[in-house]
Order: sequence, then C-alpha cells, then structure tokens
Amino acid sequence: MLRLLQTSDLHLGARAVDLGEAAATLRDRRFAAFERTLALAVSEQVNLVLIVGDLFDSNNVTRNLVGRVAKSLAGLATAGIKTVILPGDHDRLDPSSAYHAFDLAALAGTPGSIIVLDPAAGPAGDLTLTELDLRITARFPAPDLPDDRWRVGLVHRPGRPRDDEIAGAGVDYLAVGGPHEAASGTAADVAWGASGAPDLVNAGRDRAGEILIVRFDEQGDRRAVAVERRRVGTTRFEAISLDVGGFANDAALGAAIAARADGGAGADLILDVRLTGAWPDSLEADPDALEAGLRSRFLGLRVYSEASPVLTGAAAPSAETVAGAFVRDLEVRIATPVAGDPPADELREALRLGRRLLIEGGGG
Repeated sequence: MLRLLQTSDLHLGARAVDLGEAAATLRDRRFAAFERTLALAVSEQVNLVLIVGDLFDSNNVTRNLVGRVAKSLAGLATAGIKTVILPGDHDRLDPSSAYHAFDLAALAGTPGSIIVLDPAAGPAGDLTLTELDLRITARFPAPDLPDDRWRVGLVHRPGRPRDDEIAGAGVDYLAVGGPHEAASGTAADVAWGASGAPDLVNAGRDRAGEILIVRFDEQGDRRAVAVERRRVGTTRFEAISLDVGGFANDAALGAAIAARADGGAGADLILDVRLTGAWPDSLEADPDALEAGLRSRFLGLRVYSEASPVLTGAAAPSAETVAGAFVRDLEVRIATPVAGDPPADELREALRLGRRLLIEGGGG
C-alpha cells in the first residue's frame, strides 16, 4: 500500500496585519501547524509528502524563514520520506521565485529529498518515483501519462476544478491546492482531494486546520484510493452579532463577549463581534474600549459597531429648553439631511451623547 500526506496553502510568512497584535502569534501558529504536519507524516510512516502550492505567502521571503522550512523538511528526509512541492499563485515559479533564490534541498543538507515541480515544463517536468511505483505530474490535464503505475496529478487554483475537468485529468488521484477548506470526492474513476490550509490564514473566510492522508491500494486489477482528513490546526475563527438593546450596561455587554472565552476557549479563538440594534443612552458600547478590556482573553478580538442610537421621540424635553432645542434640531437634520451635514450615524451619535450630557446631566 502506498501512503501520501497532502497539504497546501500554508502561507508561511504571511503578515495578517489586520489582526494587529495577534498577527505575529498567528504566523507562529501556522509554522507550528506545518511542523505538526511533518511530524504526523513521520509517525504515520507515509511514503511521500505533497505540498500543493503556497508553501510561502510570497516570493519575498527571508533566508531565515526558508532555512527554518528546510530544517523541518530535513526531518522527513531522515525518515526516508521525500517531499514534492508544487509552487502556487503566491509563491509562483517565476524569475523572482523563492525556489530559484534558495535551494531547499541543499539548505536541508539532503540533496534529492525535496523536489520542486515546474508546471510550465510540460511532460519533461513529470516525475517518476520507481521505488514507489508512482508517477507525479503538474500538468492538468495529463491524458498522455502512461498508466503503468499509480498516477498522481497536482493542481493549484483558487477553487476546485469542475467534475468534468477532474474526470479528464488522466490520473488516478488529483491533489488540489488553493481552497483553504478540506474536501474530497470522485469524478468518473478519478479520486480527488483538497487538504485546505493546515491552520488559519484568512480570518473570516477560512475553514482551515486539516491535512489529508491518501492511501493507494491495489488488489489484482482493482485499484482503490481512500482519502482521510486529519486535524493539525488549532486556531479557530468565530463571528457573532450582539443586539446592544438587550444589555442594561457596558458590564453586561462585556460579559457576553467574555463568555466566548470561558474555560480557556479564547486562547485559540479569533473572535469578530458586530454590535447591532438600537443603541440606548445608558451604554457606551465603545469598540476600542471593549477590545482593550477583553483582548487578553482571546487570540484575537475585533469589535465593530453597526448599532444606531435611538431617536428621542415623545421623550424629548420641552422645545423651550436648551436640551429640547438641541434634540429637535438634530432629529430634524437626521430625518431630512441637507448638503454639508455630517453622515446620519455621526448625527445620531451626537444626539446620543448630547442627551446624556444635557438631560441626564441635568442641563435642561
């Protein structure tokens, strides 16, 4: 039985600047998931590791990062496991490619153990591993690939190929990179699998965290390919909406957000919180203050406000008072905006703050 471990879209070196202080931690987590992936390859005694695109987030990588990757891959070579890499769309094989600037196998000290495929090389770029009874191609499709041994195709694209494209790939198994979520299936007699990213790359879009173990079994003239998903990633993403109208004060709102981190669950969680609804005057609901007060409970916390301060209506003070005149002026401008006025949400916030100062503060 032939056993391969498949991964892709590690995006090592990605900056993730939108995550602020959590960005560096997330980079470390992606590298840790990469190392767990390689350790799993050794413990599972696979015959080969496939990295199907975007090992690096870009070709602008440091020697230090490439050296760390090479050192990790050297552990596979020590265990007798070769690594086959297909460049992706982030680390594409062009004149500025990291794979031209650095020789991974030489840096690993294990010549021949790390093989980078060139999708533009045509049939000359196909790889035959006689000792594994295996042919590997980066051509898609490759209908002329000899069927005298197991045939594996590698392709990297943003979305998985269509079923008719997979069925015509000319291989027994198609390893797909590009999508950040694991999936697998068959089209005609071709099995396919996408491992997704082994840990979170794009917060809010990914369902990452897995790799694939692919088994090839041949009994007589019957061939079978089985795909098994394994989790290696630890980072989670969650998005929630909270109606601010349901909270009596800021402490209650903060407690509702903090509850997502109960039991230490926040240590692996990037949480996006969207505040919605009618915003009562009793609530500050300041996104920056909420983030600052609760950030330590989470791997990452981002709070956004779409709440709208309520209009005063019948509760407005008499128009003869300063507070009443202020409220009515702003509510008219909100209802019938004129050129040069601030946006309605800014006017509503001014109304909310004004009410607190003039009415609650006793400035009638």
